[in-house]
Amino acid sequence: MNFKTKIVMILLSSLLITNCKEEMKKCVSQSTDTNVKLYNDLTDQLIPYFFREDYLGEKRYFDSLRVHDDDLYIEEKTKAHNEIFNNPEKFRNLYIDSTKSKNTYFGTDNTEVYLRRIIRTKDSFKDFSNSPDIKNLSIRSSIKANQFNLCTAKVLDLAEYDKHTNECEIGVVYFSEIVFDTSKKRALVFVDHRIKKDYYGRNAVFKLRLNNDNYWEIEDVMLVSTS
Repeated sequence: MNFKTKIVMILLSSLLITNCKEEMKKCVSQSTDTNVKLYNDLTDQLIPYFFREDYLGEKRYFDSLRVHDDDLYIEEKTKAHNEIFNNPEKFRNLYIDSTKSKNTYFGTDNTEVYLRRIIRTKDSFKDFSNSPDIKNLSIRSSIKANQFNLCTAKVLDLAEYDKHTNECEIGVVYFSEIVFDTSKKRALVFVDHRIKKDYYGRNAVFKLRLNNDNYWEIEDVMLVSTS
């Protein structure tokens, strides 16, 4: 085997190893209701990326990996995620707060003015700043737990919170109504997530697009507040 052939073999081997890396599974909602599907697809991504490792039950371990070894962190988290995927016995609880208040964090006297101003601060969100539906970000969605069908978590309505020990908790979340663009293939949603029922966490506006796999994928995010 000459030198040139060896180089080609090494490159092919490296490519094969890279392509064989385990990828994080995603749960594409099959709902025929556009809004329900969007909330499901969005939550499927929020659980591993915005809610972090609470759903895996080993948050300290993964926090440590993230600090010391990014590659190992991604590899181990992907493996743990895929072991939980479609395994309800390992699911932790995510609580949906759909009835506590009709308004979101944006419920102020000048809500629409405020919303348009913050949307204009991020270039990729500017297309929505003149949307007549921008006020939807200040209205809390009424979606219920039984409308979710996730592959990595069990969704319960907030009324169920005190009936459980909550040691297996991902947190409490609420969503705004959806702001669609004219094509109905891009959307904005406000999300508020708290680690515990009575503790404030963080909230953000997410921009999503409907990709070719019929999956609402997070395209961008703008953090609004954290505490």
